[in-house]
Amino acid sequence: MTKTFTRTMFIENLTEAKIVLFVTDAPKYEAKEDGIRVEYTGVKAWSIVDGEDAKEIEADTDGSCIDENHEYLVLHFEDGETSTFRNSHVDMFIR
Repeated sequence: MTKTFTRTMFIENLTEAKIVLFVTDAPKYEAKEDGIRVEYTGVKAWSIVDGEDAKEIEADTDGSCIDENHEYLVLHFEDGETSTFRNSHVDMFIR
């Protein structure tokens, strides 16, 4: 299943917001550190992907970046590019 979001309750134009991710090596539920901070702008939507749709993402990898819970965060940029993260290894904040 893929759930896609194009805004938040307080931010209607997502492309103007700053997306801040904290990416960890271990699952975020077990991580002892905050992780690496990464910032993005120009994101027009984000998706949480799991279930059968996650299998499509996993089929396109070398196996080293498969999420333990088979959940993925996909950022969709206004230029058409995407970035995919293991959802169990990332916390996302929108500012």
